[in-house]
Amino acid sequence: MLIVLGSLFGQGLLHGVGPDHCLAIGALASRGGLRRALAVSVRFGLGHTAVLGALATATVIAGVVIPARWESALEVVGGASLLALGCWTLLSGVPSDATHHHGDGVMHAHDLTEHGPRASAVAVKGPFPLLAGALFGLSGVRSLVLALPLMAQHDPAVLVAGVLLFGFGVLLSMVLVGYLTQRVATAARRVERGLRALVGLSSMACGAWWVIDHIG
Repeated sequence: MLIVLGSLFGQGLLHGVGPDHCLAIGALASRGGLRRALAVSVRFGLGHTAVLGALATATVIAGVVIPARWESALEVVGGASLLALGCWTLLSGVPSDATHHHGDGVMHAHDLTEHGPRASAVAVKGPFPLLAGALFGLSGVRSLVLALPLMAQHDPAVLVAGVLLFGFGVLLSMVLVGYLTQRVATAARRVERGLRALVGLSSMACGAWWVIDHIG
């Protein structure tokens, strides 16, 4: 049982660094400072883990079997969400060092990547990362359900412990992704607009491929 619990933690780590999750977190955490990036990653991970863990646990306890076609449909939803997030990343991009003159004749410079456009800043600061993580969590329920029945046969407490370990692994890896994304964005500040465009286009491409791959 300890091996099973440990493997669930490892699965959580791997699940959190899936390409769709990395691109989604990258789109949200690439702007602003390290503190904001970590906060965004934590909220995304918590929303993702809460939905994934709650639905998987309820499904196992109720003895419900999730059809494979449902998983494909949810993957389409995840791909469409990633596509929309990539569009949002491109449309909300701003120069990292905007300069302008005030009435005193002095040129002022502002770091707009820290503050961002108003709509973008509200989206990143508000519940958007939490809701986005929850939405992406829907597509992974069936895969987690397949790993839980063994624990459900032993003890409900073991089942809950397995889900929590899986969720902790997901959260830990997502925070690491957010941290690395922000560090890379900071190091590449001079080419930030290009980096944001790359992240946005990658999210759109991955989202479109996800939809096409599962729509059948």
